[in-house]
Amino acid sequence: MADNATFILKDDSSEIVVRNEDIEEIVPDADFRFSLLILKSGDKHFVSGTKEEIEEKLEANAS
Repeated sequence: MADNATFILKDDSSEIVVRNEDIEEIVPDADFRFSLLILKSGDKHFVSGTKEEIEEKLEANAS
C-alpha cells in the first residue's frame, strides 16, 4: 500500500512496516539518531532515523 513505510529497528536489523495513520506519536531519542514510534495500538518501537526523517519517509510514501 502507498501509505506504508518500512523502518529498521534500533536493537537489531529487523524491519517493521507501519502505516502513517497507525502512528500516535513520534518521540526523538536523546542522541537524535533514533526515534520512538508510539502506535495507536499501544505498541512502541525504537527505529533508526530522526523525527524529521521518519515524517519525510511517511509523507513520501503517502503519495
